[in-house]
Amino acid sequence: MTDALSLRHYWKRQTASWKRWTIKVFFEQLPVKTQEQLLRDWGEAPGEVFRYGDVLIVPGMLNGNIFITVQPPRGFGDDPGKIYHSPDCAPTHHYLGFYHWLRDIWGADAMIHVGTHGNLEWLPGKGNAMSNACYPDICTGDIPNIYPYWITCTGEGIQAKRRSAACLISYLSAPMSISGTYEELADLENLLEEYCHFKNDDAAAAGMDSIKEMIRSKAAECNLDKDVPESEAEDFDDYIGKLHNFITDLKNMQISTGLHVLGVPPEGEELVEYLLALTKLDNGKVPSLMKNLAAMHGHDYYELMEHSEQMLADGSMTYGMLLDKIREQAREAILILQKNSFDATKIEAVFNLSWAKYLQGEMRDKLLQSLTYICEHIAPSLLMTALEQENTLNALNGKYIDPCPSGAPTSGGADLLPTGRNFYSIDPRCLPTKPAWEIGKQMAEDVIGRFIEEEGRYPESVGIILWATSNLRNHGQCVAEFLYLMGLRPVWQPGSQRVVDLEVIPLEELQRPRVDVTGRISGLFRDSMPGSVIWLDDAAQRIASLDEPTELNFVRKHVLEEAGELEKSGLDKQAAWRQASYRVFGDPPGAHGAGTGAVLEAKNWETIDDIAAVYTRWGAHAYGKGSEGTYMPEVFKKRMAQIDITVQNVDHRESSMLSGDDYNNYRGGMIAAVRSYKGSMPRNYVSDSSDRSKVQLRSLTEELKRWFRGEAMNPKYIEGMKKHGYKGAGDLATYVAVSYQWDATSDIMENWMYEKYAAKYALDKDMQKWMQEVNPWALHRITEVLLEAEQRGMWQAKPETKQALQELFLSMEGELEERGE
Repeated sequence: MTDALSLRHYWKRQTASWKRWTIKVFFEQLPVKTQEQLLRDWGEAPGEVFRYGDVLIVPGMLNGNIFITVQPPRGFGDDPGKIYHSPDCAPTHHYLGFYHWLRDIWGADAMIHVGTHGNLEWLPGKGNAMSNACYPDICTGDIPNIYPYWITCTGEGIQAKRRSAACLISYLSAPMSISGTYEELADLENLLEEYCHFKNDDAAAAGMDSIKEMIRSKAAECNLDKDVPESEAEDFDDYIGKLHNFITDLKNMQISTGLHVLGVPPEGEELVEYLLALTKLDNGKVPSLMKNLAAMHGHDYYELMEHSEQMLADGSMTYGMLLDKIREQAREAILILQKNSFDATKIEAVFNLSWAKYLQGEMRDKLLQSLTYICEHIAPSLLMTALEQENTLNALNGKYIDPCPSGAPTSGGADLLPTGRNFYSIDPRCLPTKPAWEIGKQMAEDVIGRFIEEEGRYPESVGIILWATSNLRNHGQCVAEFLYLMGLRPVWQPGSQRVVDLEVIPLEELQRPRVDVTGRISGLFRDSMPGSVIWLDDAAQRIASLDEPTELNFVRKHVLEEAGELEKSGLDKQAAWRQASYRVFGDPPGAHGAGTGAVLEAKNWETIDDIAAVYTRWGAHAYGKGSEGTYMPEVFKKRMAQIDITVQNVDHRESSMLSGDDYNNYRGGMIAAVRSYKGSMPRNYVSDSSDRSKVQLRSLTEELKRWFRGEAMNPKYIEGMKKHGYKGAGDLATYVAVSYQWDATSDIMENWMYEKYAAKYALDKDMQKWMQEVNPWALHRITEVLLEAEQRGMWQAKPETKQALQELFLSMEGELEERGE
């Protein structure tokens, strides 16, 4: 590496290396096909991106022997038209030149890609066994690539290993807590508690009508009149029960309360909250701390959650308040362990607490087991978070980094800790596993049941998003759901437990029609789970070929109809049948993504049809026997036009559908395509298996609003993000942008939600002051997004809100222009 130099003098020495002739020499050394694609996509080297005269610019700063820089953009932002027609376009000349400069001109000995995730491992090329014509390999060459990666992001980490030769350094999830209640939600909760306590008290009867009206008024203030409506036909107590359970679910949901700092172990209150989250569910054979304490009180934990309005037999408190008491008792126990430095020999101090001293037998043994696990594994593992920094340095020194499994620690996976190790995944040939199969079956039945409840008939066609990351983490739950909807089950090989066949479930056993399913797979699913792609295609072929009544086999019904139309258009019978029976679609070979987020971010759209066109161009490539990614837009459009339900499941609570754009990129894009080609909104469901013992189904709207109320508007979340300055402000801006993008695809945001974002994120004076100090660009983005939503008619803003946002935007434009000068 070079000696430490001032950046200005350094550039004087190095600029010559970036002259046009040098870039051209590098370009001419690339494989011929690569040169041809670069010329076709970006013209003659060195191109126009990040070009200044004859020089390509690499932004960054020197710190001794370390060059700190930002990964180059993929290129779609520089030519938004490519989003519509070139999902597999090459990276820019600048992108390749950037890595060439780092590797061959500046002479880096190693590189660190910090954080989940960059775009290098998603560049076009083979799924594995990179060649010199694959863009990730062109960029990295033989330079060591050390990559701190979020432990929960299993599949994407494996992608970085496979396609950029990364040595992963797993890191911990962001700090977390439960949502609790706040502001008007806290006021509503207090009113509900008052009603539950006094409804059977004759002395308080005179004031109950007043409390009822206060509850109705406060529920409307919380914008719950649509989400938890009061029916004229139901008893008011039933309405109270629904409201109370809604608030209880919301206040006990897990949310983020900040950002994780690499290598910094949680401490103090943050450590206590981590331990509460990591012990909320069973960890293998170690029982849940919360469930233990609920049993100690004579109740099932889920009974308390689902009937929170009920009073205890002694009338002292509601089930909801007992949940609060249980959590406080869990906190008490953990605080004693923490005070004693998690010394397992001092656990007995917990049993001196008034509520624990008389525990005996199995109840005492289970609590002891949970507390021992905290002292002997979880707490020491969290304190070992320092390994994240230590092993990053060890990797730079060429030392061996221990391997570890990956997944979501708070979904019963505390044994995945400590972080700071080189994580791996599960064998995809074993997916779905037998436990995942049972969960997938339940998900399918829940989806069908709710659709019947809402529509009064069986769904004929379901569209499901299939990601490798989630299926590798949850062991194939979504693959299982796909199969069971169609009415098949996996056959596992004894011993290895690999899936070796599929078995058709007889209609007599299934007791319902077979549902047609179309899977939109990610590029990572295609590359890392090729066996599953084969099984899913085989499933559609088998079910379509069954000699069954079409009213009981919707796959066969649709294939027969479409194959007949294709034969009439001139295709032979075999080709027509094959084309009509494709049910697995994804990106073109070697490409990754869905295009939706890119076109929305570029503002390069006018109607829902534009979004659907992009989604189709990226995702209408058929996979299965006879097609390895053939572009079939008309077939794909036909599939989208038939869909009654879209599904994408979640299996952990360490991130959300609003914290990044990937969920909307795929799921929102599918909804936009259905809306465009079918002309109506499908039913949209989310199965939540973050608690494997209690899978829950919500509508997409319910899921988004749950995150909006529980996290986005929560002072606990906002104050947590404010601890992290520039990055925290940037993540708040992302929350607003992603919410807007969901609205663009799925018509899911309501006026009051935009108004809340405007009030808390843009127009609040304290928030403005903080953002202007730490990241004025974030404030500018928030304001710009909100105004774009208003201008597109997605939000009918109050006149005073619109005016205030316009004034703020203009002032920010001027401020950022001055900063630029």
